[in-house]
Amino acid sequence: MRKALFRKKVLVVALSLAMFCTACSTAWLSTLDSILAAAAPALINILQIVAADKGQPVDASLVAKINADAGIVRELAGDFAVASSAAAPGVCQQLKVAVGTYQNDQNLVLQLAHVSDSNTQSKVTLLADLVAGTVNAITAVIPSCQNAAAPGMKTASPYSVATFADHYNSILLSPTGNAAVDAVTPKLKLHQHSKLVRWVTFGRLQ
Repeated sequence: MRKALFRKKVLVVALSLAMFCTACSTAWLSTLDSILAAAAPALINILQIVAADKGQPVDASLVAKINADAGIVRELAGDFAVASSAAAPGVCQQLKVAVGTYQNDQNLVLQLAHVSDSNTQSKVTLLADLVAGTVNAITAVIPSCQNAAAPGMKTASPYSVATFADHYNSILLSPTGNAAVDAVTPKLKLHQHSKLVRWVTFGRLQ
């Protein structure tokens, strides 16, 4: 009876440790998802600002491509986190390609982000520089190919999405004197919480 009870306790401990280790090994996924959830809209907002300055509609096809490419990075990251040791290198390579494609989207936006108004251009440049750093943040949290699901592995320090959003919003909401741009930027503010959470908390949680 005692032996059976002892074995049960050992099993419970082993399962608990396994669950804990699994959580540790995939914790980077939530960080990566949080970065993309802020970075992709932040990138699209730059297109919105340029469009407002020029009095033109936003490039819907590029917006769709940015969202789709960010989604592919998320999907492949999830696949990589649970990949077997045999499959991990191949999935990791696909993930690297996907991140590269997303980075190319950023470069394309930067090529298009030129306006005649100097104050608006300064805003766009500052926002673009800030968003450009998110690619490094994404690659920093992705574990090495050889250790995709290794228990207790160490990853880079968590990226502060809150700090990114605060800095981004500070630049975003700074007046330019350009009426069209200043009218649209308050609508582009980044939020750390869903609309439902903001509604339930009466806007206290942004």
